[in-house]
Amino acid sequence: MDQDAEKEGRYLLRKYITASIVCVFVVITVAAYGASSSLDFLTSEKFVINGAGKRLSVINYNGHVYVPLRFVAEQMAADIDYREDERTTYIQQQSVKFDGRNFAPVPSVAYEKKTESGIVWMQEIPLLDGNACWTDCFNPYTGPGLASEMIKQAEYPPVAVKPESDIVITYPKGMKPLHLEVTMASESDAGKKEDKAVPLDGDRLHLPKQPERYTISIYAYWNKSQQTRSIFAVDVK
Repeated sequence: MDQDAEKEGRYLLRKYITASIVCVFVVITVAAYGASSSLDFLTSEKFVINGAGKRLSVINYNGHVYVPLRFVAEQMAADIDYREDERTTYIQQQSVKFDGRNFAPVPSVAYEKKTESGIVWMQEIPLLDGNACWTDCFNPYTGPGLASEMIKQAEYPPVAVKPESDIVITYPKGMKPLHLEVTMASESDAGKKEDKAVPLDGDRLHLPKQPERYTISIYAYWNKSQQTRSIFAVDVK
């Protein structure tokens, strides 16, 4: 019995010594790795992408910041898709327009034209930049009633549209404003202090039946400090 106990004691001692050597080796390896590398899994960094600030937990490794690919793609208004069977990630960049003065996102505005043959196509409508604040502020004028005057001064050519047709207003993916307002003023409304607010049906603006020239303003609000106004005109006839 004593011999068995002695053998068991030697076995446990060898096991303890082996485990201790392994632990010391791991500590030395980690220390050596840390001397040449920097790895931090708990870093929180702020990103400003197209003027919008966001904070995200990242991996900081050897002076390089690693973030999820989907986060970067979506913030850059791109679609991302991973196909496991191909082991391939697809990133498709969308068309994004920005105001050159303050880098504010610019909406895409198009007239939905339906032909007699049933074909539907979208005619892009050019925009004039109104008051805007994004990374900076641009204030060419103040007051809603001056939109029509700005159209005249810019010699803006209104787009001819059919009565009761639709205007489609869209923003790039991930850049849609929290609140959107649209106002409209006709030539017969000239001199009025305020333009008439018009409702939106999703991303569609239904134009009036009455033939006339209309000046339309799009007010977009992301937050208190990031707001834009875009202006265009149409001839309903």
